Amino acid sequence: MFIANLPIYKKLTQKRSQKFADYLSKLIPDNSSVLDFGCGNMYTAVELLKTLPNLQVTGLDVVKDQNLDDKFLSDKRLSFKLLTTKEIPFPDNTFDVVVALATMHHTVDPEYYLSELKRIIKPTGCIILIEEMYLHLLDKAWISSQDWLLNKMKAGVPVPLNFRSHKHYLNEFKKQGLKIVFEDGIRSSVTYMHVYVYKLTK
Repeated sequence: MFIANLPIYKKLTQKRSQKFADYLSKLIPDNSSVLDFGCGNMYTAVELLKTLPNLQVTGLDVVKDQNLDDKFLSDKRLSFKLLTTKEIPFPDNTFDVVVALATMHHTVDPEYYLSELKRIIKPTGCIILIEEMYLHLLDKAWISSQDWLLNKMKAGVPVPLNFRSHKHYLNEFKKQGLKIVFEDGIRSSVTYMHVYVYKLTK
């Protein structure tokens, strides 16, 4: 789509990714094998490697983002895979870390994919979930409209909006036997979205 091709759009997206990479670098050990679930343009992974150069990062998404530059993938530390099946196409206990950055609400079944992320992390691994979670129905309507608009700026991106409440996620963590080892919150001053951060282990 035209808007996503504009230099200003790419610059703003890269700036956002740099901020998230700086944040994530404090939660991920270097030398980790990482799955970037719903990787998009992989800007965050590229920025993350600048701080943690010994990572191996695999990006997984249902489409190849129009701004995913093939030159990124010439770096042997980065790879990209299309998700063409419901099940995540990796064996049990594959990754040290799985990052799901603003991704779960774009899946058809967030609860199922949370269980899949749990399946593919190693026994000593973790899931880092950064996700918009609503507090009430008005909040849900607001974050849904914002997210729909932002994602419609890019071509070919499916936009299911399966947001869940903060309370729902906390209950789901318990239901799936996931332990919270770190939690935080980020409140965007522009969109006023409630973005929660959880580091989860088996």
